[in-house]
Order: sequence, then structure tokens, then C-alpha cells
Amino acid sequence: MASGAKDAPLTSFLRTLYRFWPIAFMAFCIGAVVFLPIVEERGVVVAPTDADTVQAFLTSPPLLIAMTATALGLRWSMSLGHVMTDTEFMAMVWHLSNGTWWSLGCDSWSGLFRIMPRMRKMYLILDTKHGVNWDDQTVDRPWNPEQATLESVYWAETTVHVPLSLLAFYLYATRNRNRYLVEAFVGGAQLVGSYGYYGPELLAYLHGFPTTWPDNWVIFMLGIGCVPLVWCTLPCCLTLRAMLMQMEVNSSFEGAAKATEKKASAKSETKSTQSPRKLRSRSRSRGSSKRT
Repeated sequence: MASGAKDAPLTSFLRTLYRFWPIAFMAFCIGAVVFLPIVEERGVVVAPTDADTVQAFLTSPPLLIAMTATALGLRWSMSLGHVMTDTEFMAMVWHLSNGTWWSLGCDSWSGLFRIMPRMRKMYLILDTKHGVNWDDQTVDRPWNPEQATLESVYWAETTVHVPLSLLAFYLYATRNRNRYLVEAFVGGAQLVGSYGYYGPELLAYLHGFPTTWPDNWVIFMLGIGCVPLVWCTLPCCLTLRAMLMQMEVNSSFEGAAKATEKKASAKSETKSTQSPRKLRSRSRSRGSSKRT
């Protein structure tokens, strides 16, 4: 009993961490952007400009909108009072974080439109194909064909992954039985997007060509190193789980439908056996009335 009492706080902490780890990962990313030092990348000091200070980042409308949407989404989903398993809750929070932060705030607003202060600087360092001008470190450089691969993925995230992630979050929060169908599609789209985003660099590296990935290990781990674990393994696991759970949902509904059919057929048989008796009783009553 004593050992169980000691282990209870640790178990509770691990459960909470498991349920909310996407939010903790978001906080870690924001902290890395805040405390990101001036780094030397390919011989050029990437110093933040006046528009990319910590204050500009923390008070920027894109960041505030993303954080507010995440907080409101969590508050609303938890206010519904539905009982969920830890994995179901984690999956719900994961889809919410993708719809408000990872695909929207990071890749779309910082990598594609470059409206997130300081974070857009990280994306310029993350991959030189974004079109950074290392001479004057221009953020709004004229578009060049090297950006085509990256921006194709960004547009797919903005127009497909973000709305579907928010839809999956909504279906999870409301316990809709179609949530696994949407989740399987979202996981497949996210996995294919990761291949399209990081595959060209990996193939170039395997063929002996230099990569455009960053030298700074913090940015590399956030933007490149976590990909196999987070954005490839997790979507595969959630997609396989969604397929299995959907099979269970389908079988349960098939069983319920068969039970309903049996009840309906039993009622119809009962009515069919009772109807001749009612007719005979009615005819007898009519005959007796005529005799009287």
C-alpha cells in the first residue's frame, strides 16, 4: 500500500504528460524561438532585426491567435465532460495542435507567408531553399524556383491538413463515431507531406550532394531531427489505430443492426400469428350478436 501511494503522484504526472505532451512540445518550440541566440550559419551571423525581437514575437497577432485558439479549443473540449481514454485525449490534443500551431502557425504563417516575427528567421535558417539572401538576410526575397517544393507542401498543409486536423479535433471532442475515418485520412496526408517536405533533402544527401539543412543543432532537431519520431511514426500509429477502431465501430453497428432486424422480425411474426385469432374472435362475436 505504501509503495502504491508513493507511485500514485508519478503515475498521475506521467498520465498528464502523455495526455498533454503536444501542448508541452508547443511550449518547448516557443521557448526555443524566444531564447534562440544569434547564430552563425554558413559564415553569416543571422542576427534578429528590429522586427524579429523577442517582444515582437511574443506580442505578434499570429502567435496570439494560435495560442488563444489552442487554449479555447482545449477549454471547450474539456467543458463537454466526455470521458475519454488517455490515448483518445492525446489524439484529440494532437489534432488541435496541428490545426492551430504546427501546420498553421509554424509552416503556414512562418514558412509560407512569413508573418510570424522571429519564427520566420528560424525557417530561413532551417532550409536555405526558402530563398534567404545571406548577404543582407532579406526575408521578403523575390520568389525563386527552389522554393517550389517547400511551398507546395505549405499550401497543402494550409488548405488540407489544417481544416482536416480541426475537423478531427471536433469529432474527437464531440465523440462522433466518424472521427476515426477522418483521422486515418489526416494521418495519411501528414505522412505523405513529410515525405514530400524532407524526402528531397534526404535523397540529395544519399547521392552525395550537400544539404541545405541548418548547422545549428537546436534548429536542426526541432525542424529535422524530430521528424522521424513525431511526424512520421505518430501519424502511422494513429492511422493504424484509427483503422482498427473503425473496424470495431463497424462491427458494433452491424451487431446492433442485426439485433434491430431480429426484434422487428419477431414483432411481425407475433402480429401475423395474432391476426387470424383476432379475426376468428371477431367473427364469433358477430355470430353471437346475430343469434341474439
